[in-house]
Amino acid sequence: MISYERQQALLGYLREKHFATIKELSGQIWASESSVRRDIDQLEKKGYVNKIYGGVVLAEYRNSIVPVGLRDSQNSAVKEALAKKAAKLVFDGATLILDGSSTVRRILNYLDGYRELTIITNNQRIFNECTNQDIKLYCTGGYFLNQSNIFVGSAAENFIRGISADLLFFSGQALSDDGEISDVSEEETSLRKVMLARSKKKIFLCDSSKLGMVKTFTICTKDDVDQILCDKPLPWEAPRSSR
Repeated sequence: MISYERQQALLGYLREKHFATIKELSGQIWASESSVRRDIDQLEKKGYVNKIYGGVVLAEYRNSIVPVGLRDSQNSAVKEALAKKAAKLVFDGATLILDGSSTVRRILNYLDGYRELTIITNNQRIFNECTNQDIKLYCTGGYFLNQSNIFVGSAAENFIRGISADLLFFSGQALSDDGEISDVSEEETSLRKVMLARSKKKIFLCDSSKLGMVKTFTICTKDDVDQILCDKPLPWEAPRSSR
């Protein structure tokens, strides 16, 4: 299959699925991943697609919510390392708010050594994956987003307004060079703002693929959080080159 035919096949698949990983696209058109990457680079230059989280989306969907399966599979090792680091901030008897992000959900893997924890979350997958019987779990309830496996909306926000948390662990799709944290989901952004207001300490988890980006809805700024965990130096922390 020549390059033009591969690109048309790639576009056809993306028009049907909207989102896909490089590996998925490679399997669909029976081409190597390196060939698919070259085709995607060309299609992106022409304005047909955008690369996100190691996957690909049609340009018209670049500001849409990325399905949780695609988000969860990308930068997996980095997300795991960030979650492990975040878990070290937890203490016995703490009440935690965990948002609906795939990075934050991984904190569950590192909480077995703590006692008398309470977790409040809008993430359905946390209930499926939490095996620690000593953790007290609360769900916000609300409107369920199948694509993201999370609850949002006024009911979820009202639940959070009725509690107080020691620690909030949250994420978002972008962290700009000047420290603005943003996301494409209006509903998640609204809920996260309530979570921020009801938590004593706020920790933002951000893998480096999100650095230097800006999305539609502003969650907060770096000055509104107590700590940012990232796998690379943050833009305002990077040392300036000497002349």
